[in-house]
Amino acid sequence: MAAMNRPAPGFGKPGSIDPKHLFKLPLAMQAEGLLMLFEMGQTMAQVKAHVGLSAGAIAQILDKARPFTRGGDVNVVAEGM
Repeated sequence: MAAMNRPAPGFGKPGSIDPKHLFKLPLAMQAEGLLMLFEMGQTMAQVKAHVGLSAGAIAQILDKARPFTRGGDVNVVAEGM
C-alpha cells in the first residue's frame, strides 16, 4: 500500500527527457523522444531550448529516423526464409 503513496516517476513531464542521455540512443529512439516532447504539448521553441538543437536539426532527426528494431531480429515468414 505504501507504493501507492509515492510520487509518479515523472513520465509525461518534459524534464523527464534528458538531452544528455537522449542523444546517446539510436536515431530512431532520439526521434521518439523528440516526438514525445511535442506530444506533451511543447512548442518547437520549447523543444529547441530543452534539447539545445535548431529547428532544422530537429526536423532532420525526425525525417531520417526509421522505426527502431533490435539487431538480429528477422521475421522468417515475412522474409521468405
